[in-house]
Amino acid sequence: METDSFDRVLRAAIARSGLGLERIRCHLARRGCRVSIATLSQWQSGKRRPERQESLRALVVLEDVLSIPAGTLTGVVGPPRPRGPQRQRRVSPEAVWPGEPQVPPLLGEVDDEDEFLMRLSHHDVLRLGADGAEVSLAVRLVLRAARSGVSRLPVVSVLDEPHPTGQWVRPVRHCSVGEVAYLPEFGSMVASLRLDRELARGDVVMVEYEIVYPPGAPRSVRTERKLRFPVREYFVEVEFHPRAVPERCRWLVADGGRAARGGGLRLDGTTAQFAVSGADPGIYAVRWDW
Repeated sequence: METDSFDRVLRAAIARSGLGLERIRCHLARRGCRVSIATLSQWQSGKRRPERQESLRALVVLEDVLSIPAGTLTGVVGPPRPRGPQRQRRVSPEAVWPGEPQVPPLLGEVDDEDEFLMRLSHHDVLRLGADGAEVSLAVRLVLRAARSGVSRLPVVSVLDEPHPTGQWVRPVRHCSVGEVAYLPEFGSMVASLRLDRELARGDVVMVEYEIVYPPGAPRSVRTERKLRFPVREYFVEVEFHPRAVPERCRWLVADGGRAARGGGLRLDGTTAQFAVSGADPGIYAVRWDW
């Protein structure tokens, strides 16, 4: 007799409960577990298994939602599947966003496969207005698929102050916007970008998108890029308005668990630029004084 697998046990439990995936998602959300419908669908189809800590915690609640004995799901989920060389080194969302505890649960709401996308380059161009507030952030990524079937990428954006409507993502090249989760009380947004095509292992794609910030934001004093995965080349440019040029700029890097380091950054007219080769996971920031 074939041994019960996690997906078969989950499918049977959902069928017996009579609940649809949307109802299940709502029940979980009310109990503080953010799991998307897409993720629930992939769990029951066997395409994915819960492996992250927040997903494993959600299983305990899911057993109660489905009215099944404790351990029915957690007892068959098994250990994390070995990924081999295709799984890149990374750090947890909690380690990258220690001051924004609301971000990791939001990441759990969007279905992403970013751990299988190798970052060859990451370019950020931040534009500020005459009032010193952020106007937009243009992002250009060059990615290589470490396995076949990859088609999604998450985007995280946190405003300096909460906003009722928040920022929005505008796809520019080779992508479209899928699921979006936003918490207005924190100004935190996580969106799932859908690539134009499903990548095969070894495929390379360039993705461009823009984050447009809401009007009325306060004057900005920094930009930070928080990387969960290594990037071969990270570059950031800050474009200041001619009527709002800061007195000085500096860079700051805190990566790989090492102590933060930084230094002065030259202002070339109205722009400041900073680049790192072989960027480890961590925080890469440009700050300025008005």
